[in-house]
Amino acid sequence: MPDYLRGSVTVLGLTFGAYRLFLISVALGITVLLIGALEYTRFGAQVRAAVDNQRMANGLGINVDGAFAFTFALGSGLAGIGGALAIEIVGLDPSFAFTYLIYVLIVVSVGGLGSIAGSFVAAILIGISDVAGKYYVPELGAFLIYLVMVALLMWRPSGLFGRR
Repeated sequence: MPDYLRGSVTVLGLTFGAYRLFLISVALGITVLLIGALEYTRFGAQVRAAVDNQRMANGLGINVDGAFAFTFALGSGLAGIGGALAIEIVGLDPSFAFTYLIYVLIVVSVGGLGSIAGSFVAAILIGISDVAGKYYVPELGAFLIYLVMVALLMWRPSGLFGRR
């Protein structure tokens, strides 16, 4: 890791790790790019149409298989980038994927299927409740995220930004 990401930065009297701020800015940038690409481009409209009704999209001349292949490749690349960026904080071991898989599933279910913004908001809520719970209520430990998940899904069964 470069030296400029190893230190800490003080903002308004609060000290943050430089690498953590870098991760936050990368996550925000990727989220804005993904939402922009899927909501405001022709390709995004084709992907949304193919997801909603494959036969109709195919009949309109959209290459559904190509759109899905590109989307899968993009998702795989983003998973690789996420894993590479997370290594510095969470470490690497053979059970790396299984350790964090439950967090991914919770974020997707709470955010709502098919919603990047929902997953982003859910990741923030789950992450903050996990860290705050372990810090302020250590007896509950990691169980607090399950309580948050159940409460949010009881309030919004299809997720925060999920479609009904």
